Amino acid sequence: MKLVKLLPIMAIASVGVAGQVHAAQDPLMMPEQPTAPLTAEQQEISLAVPSEEVKAVVSEFAAFQLGQPNTGRVSGQERLANNALYYMNVRRSWYIISHRYKKDSYARVALDRLYLDYKEFFTNNTTVSEMNQAEYERQILAILEKNTENMNNDELRFYMNEMVIYSLKEAMRDGNNRVKRIR
Repeated sequence: MKLVKLLPIMAIASVGVAGQVHAAQDPLMMPEQPTAPLTAEQQEISLAVPSEEVKAVVSEFAAFQLGQPNTGRVSGQERLANNALYYMNVRRSWYIISHRYKKDSYARVALDRLYLDYKEFFTNNTTVSEMNQAEYERQILAILEKNTENMNNDELRFYMNEMVIYSLKEAMRDGNNRVKRIR
């Protein structure tokens, strides 16, 4: 008789435990695993990176940066590149803190790698001219492509697209010329 009463409770408990185990396996929270290049089928159904919106914002950013005056201690173009890095770091930190990514989690490592690649690019390429504007845009997009070429997680691909969009739009919107250089 006691066994009959315990059976439903044990069944409910086992379903609850099994559901929790499955829910705890978020691939973005796990350590980074080596990945193979995406197959043609996976590329077809994966989120486009860089998206059309990213391409439009990058083009707008390069044109906006080209129109910045080169007066004062820091040129307008350098200030804009610094602002882009600042806001990219803000968005990266927001993703890491809001999702509580651990230091070795796949998402944190990927976001950090993307940020460091852009940091190197904007540190070495602070100015753009009419002659190299198309190449400048291509390099910004190439960094994003390089960091997502073997990534099959659409959530993380979306975050990377948004990280670039947010940083470039905010850099163009921000009139603060006191943003410190990122070191």
